[in-house]
Amino acid sequence: MKLRKLLLPFSPVYGAVVGMRNRMYDSGKLSSTEFEKPVIVVGNLTTGGTGKTPHTEMLVDLFNAERIRSAVLSRGYKRQTTELIEVKVEHSAAEVGDEPKQIKLKHSNNLVVVNKDRVEGINHIFNTHPEIKVVIMDDGFQHRAVKPGHSILLIDHKDIDRKDFFLPAGNLRESKKGMERADVIIITKTPEFFSPMEKRHAREKIDPEKKKKIFFTYMKYGGLYSLVDDGKPCLFDKTYYAERNYSVLLVTGIANPDPLVDHLKKGFKHVEHIAFKDHHSYNPVDVQKMVDAYHKIPGENKIVLTTEKDAMRLMYPSLKDIYKEIPIFFISIEAWFHHDEYKTFKSGILDYVRANSPGLQLSTAQV
Repeated sequence: MKLRKLLLPFSPVYGAVVGMRNRMYDSGKLSSTEFEKPVIVVGNLTTGGTGKTPHTEMLVDLFNAERIRSAVLSRGYKRQTTELIEVKVEHSAAEVGDEPKQIKLKHSNNLVVVNKDRVEGINHIFNTHPEIKVVIMDDGFQHRAVKPGHSILLIDHKDIDRKDFFLPAGNLRESKKGMERADVIIITKTPEFFSPMEKRHAREKIDPEKKKKIFFTYMKYGGLYSLVDDGKPCLFDKTYYAERNYSVLLVTGIANPDPLVDHLKKGFKHVEHIAFKDHHSYNPVDVQKMVDAYHKIPGENKIVLTTEKDAMRLMYPSLKDIYKEIPIFFISIEAWFHHDEYKTFKSGILDYVRANSPGLQLSTAQV
């Protein structure tokens, strides 16, 4: 963090360039492409940690429940390839990126595409897959070359009162003025019990003029899945290990692991944490460090846990050979709305899709 503060003089330059670019798009000097079919963008104003992937997966589940064929488009951050790829289950995170691989593993029947050029990617999807009715563009809020029909902006609730700077000293990709482009704002990673007073404070800070639809979500942690067995469900739930006083070695390479750390500390007696940077590419030295740390934890009752995204970067045969003898799992995560907010959110999404998809038949479960 101290090193980043040395970059503070460059942050106003970054902010000025981004602001000028946005004004050029807003004025029409730079053109945006619109599409006849529905395109929904999920994104944020910061560099990560707001829960884009769980919210993207929530949209995929919503459309699947309504029997609406959707596709996910991502750039495939930090992948080692450059071409457009239709993601397959057998692709590695190095080929397509950890988030697209995660989405494909959990939704194997859904189309997932990676391409840096989002306009080209959307055209490819609609032209070669006419059955697709909706494209969900993951992490595309700043990709102004596409003019989405519906924009969902995610804001971590811890960022509401936090003062931040533009890149490279801070985490802001653009100023808070960018919120004006959002059709819906979701305050993410709230506590599961979030009081009406806290919600009111958040709304007043984010949208004092009350122009936006604002929802609140929290992260719900689910079951455990084995890395050694390529993501097969564990025989026992995390409560099994917690009730028997197991120690946990948590290994993460994500932007904001704090909610998961807090969640595990509530259930487990002892939690150790090895933290790598976001989207870290694991190598044999890293994995051996993890195995050594596991063996140093006293006692026999102990497991290793990691996140879904990290698991995608740990499922290489060369790495698995190093950790195959230890109990290592990843924990699933989902975005859940507070109370009955999901019904309102879902209704708005389906209204947008129906209005832009003539003749589309929605299931009777819509209302």
